[in-house]
Amino acid sequence: MAAPAPAAAPADGGARLASVVILVGLAARAALAAALPPVTDEAYYADWARHLAAGYYDHPPAVAWLARAGMELLGWNPLGLRFGSLLLQAATVAMAASLARALGGGRAAATAAVLLTAAPVFSLGAALATPDAPLAFAWIGALWALERALSRSPGWFLAAGAFLGLAALSKLTAGLLAVAILAALVLADDGRRALATPWPWAGAALAAAAASPMLLWNAAHGWPAFAYQARHGLAGRAFSVARLGASLGAQAAYLSPLLLLAAVPPAAAALRAREAARRAVAFTALPVVVFFTASASLTPGALPHWPAPGWLSAVVLLAAAGSRWLRAAAWTGFAMLAAGLVALAAARLVPLPALGPGDDPRGWSGALAAARAAAGGARIAAPHWISYGQLSWAAGESVAWVGDRAAAPTFYGEASFTPGEPLLVVTVDRIAPQREALEARLGPLEPAGWFTATDRGVEIRTVRFWRARAPAAGRP
Repeated sequence: MAAPAPAAAPADGGARLASVVILVGLAARAALAAALPPVTDEAYYADWARHLAAGYYDHPPAVAWLARAGMELLGWNPLGLRFGSLLLQAATVAMAASLARALGGGRAAATAAVLLTAAPVFSLGAALATPDAPLAFAWIGALWALERALSRSPGWFLAAGAFLGLAALSKLTAGLLAVAILAALVLADDGRRALATPWPWAGAALAAAAASPMLLWNAAHGWPAFAYQARHGLAGRAFSVARLGASLGAQAAYLSPLLLLAAVPPAAAALRAREAARRAVAFTALPVVVFFTASASLTPGALPHWPAPGWLSAVVLLAAAGSRWLRAAAWTGFAMLAAGLVALAAARLVPLPALGPGDDPRGWSGALAAARAAAGGARIAAPHWISYGQLSWAAGESVAWVGDRAAAPTFYGEASFTPGEPLLVVTVDRIAPQREALEARLGPLEPAGWFTATDRGVEIRTVRFWRARAPAAGRP
């Protein structure tokens, strides 16, 4: 994924260099995406793609729609699963480069492309099928269209609204994007002039229309995605220095330390910008980072990649403003990328230590084969979303869901199993629920064996098999 340092970009060749960087990055990520098995979340999202809906328990539906489109085109394989995300990431970088050019000139376009290609969270992370890919595309797209609406033609407000609606279909973080854009328009003279016309309001109406399937689905099911995310990321009350430090450290690793430090001053300075477009980019940068970092310090469930959209905006502002640290920041990021790629390549020769019973993608095919051998015609079932997703991916079809907590398959339109149907329940050691909790839900369980997945002598996980009958009440 090597690319030239930002300082080498001539002012009149920035767009061409940005295009080269984008295409080289896309090709490298496509090769990586084809070679790696689905990680934990991806296997779970792939099962969503088998059951298309306007919403899911955990997230809005865009990740499932995108995965389904790619797999219909290229097959139900890792590259097909990730294909849509790969294309959106390339488009995201292209729009970020265009926006940086509008804010800072031709050199800024190439700088933005190089920096985003160097940042691991936007480069290696973009090789995965997650809700963050459509969110990043819609996030930067809304800001790109907003700048054009204010500098070229107000009709671009419609495009900004469409992007905002897509953001809402991708991740609930889109609410922060909408608030930031509205605040920027209200607080800037050119923004207030625009608000006096019908165009921004027409864009807002288009955004609401685009988001309406997800909102209606949630309303019909008791707002599960909103409630889940509130519990997952915003329910904490106790401040933890350790959690704050862990979040900041992980963000530095995801972005690269020098790029993180270099991006802060221009993002902070842009908060005082007079023009609405630059202020909107600023309002979606550090305020978003601070919001999610504070959440991480209070809530154990908050994750360090959540501030990534804020850093996306901050990198655009850094590229537009320039910095003497650009070259060092870019090469630091590329060095971290190279280290990650070397580690992945080395794993082909030397087995890596197990990441944990749930996080490690290795060994699920063997677990499925052992489960089928023990099933004796019974349907395979899983009580945890991690094992559910990975076993379903390995099987090429959905296994039965018997979890005692809500998950995406809880809301699928069809029943997960037939009442009284014989099941072979697969549990994973060190991942709840275990036998006692399952028997309280399913009745007596009969042990049916176990299997330990290994990779060249490294133990990955142990799974246990239990014979049961599907509850008479039907799907849990």
